[in-house]
Amino acid sequence: MTAFAPVPDFAKGPDIPEPVGYHVTDLGSGAYGITSGMVNTLFLETRRGVVVVDAPPDLEHRLLQGIEEVSSKPVTHLIYSHAHADHIASAHLLVRDGVTVISHELTARFIREANDPRRTVPNETFSGTSTELKIDGERFVLEYTGDWHQPGNLFIQLPERRILVAIDSFTVKNAPFFRLLFAPHVPAYYTGMDQMLAYDFDTVVSGHMALYGTPEDVQTHREYLKDLRDCAVQALGEVDLKQAAVAAGVPADNKQARLKVWIDAVVTRAAELMPASWGQRVGGHDIFLNDNLNAVAWSVFMD
Repeated sequence: MTAFAPVPDFAKGPDIPEPVGYHVTDLGSGAYGITSGMVNTLFLETRRGVVVVDAPPDLEHRLLQGIEEVSSKPVTHLIYSHAHADHIASAHLLVRDGVTVISHELTARFIREANDPRRTVPNETFSGTSTELKIDGERFVLEYTGDWHQPGNLFIQLPERRILVAIDSFTVKNAPFFRLLFAPHVPAYYTGMDQMLAYDFDTVVSGHMALYGTPEDVQTHREYLKDLRDCAVQALGEVDLKQAAVAAGVPADNKQARLKVWIDAVVTRAAELMPASWGQRVGGHDIFLNDNLNAVAWSVFMD
């Protein structure tokens, strides 16, 4: 069995009671976070109903149970952060006649193409970079600032509550998942951190694990990304492709294998260069370190 470093207490979040399978956190002024331990999202109680961001299948019917724990009002609006199934594939359990489902038009297109009955096609979309909604007197600002995770991904701001919802942007108090949460364009992912810090917020809901973050958590993540890039740059400067191939005994006519052993050697060297202190600053530093460095090294090399 592969050995992993233990998760620091500060990176764990609250215990998720069994068999309940979820935990609701009061974020203030009618806003609540709900998590299964693996995913989290937000809902807001308004005067007449409840607005929900996403519907993760890891919560499934427990999302409604968690909402009903704090509100007797019906769900009136569902806002999609993006099209990925791990965040919205329980939408069919929330949607009924009269529920407004909102997304960027790119997200709606992906959902239609997927033809997944669990992901209800939005009935209200917007194009361009931003829109502002007034739902039962509550203000929501939806912004599409770039493809830091998937085309159509949104930053969703609740300005009066100083809350930012940035699903799949980063993992609070933990290192990023595999290949920077599957970022399609690594430079956009880096830019996304700067964009997040330009918002005025106290709390960020980031979509995974059981914790909700702060601007300081975003800053820590940005520092982690900087170290990933700095170490990748240094390793790329130190590791020679031909020398790596010779050291691995790869024949000159096997070009793909030579490329493979070279990038593996770059990642190995970059991992050696990463400051050991990150093991105490974030949880899961060791788990996807090589995967993340692989993504960053290729991006430095090509982008």
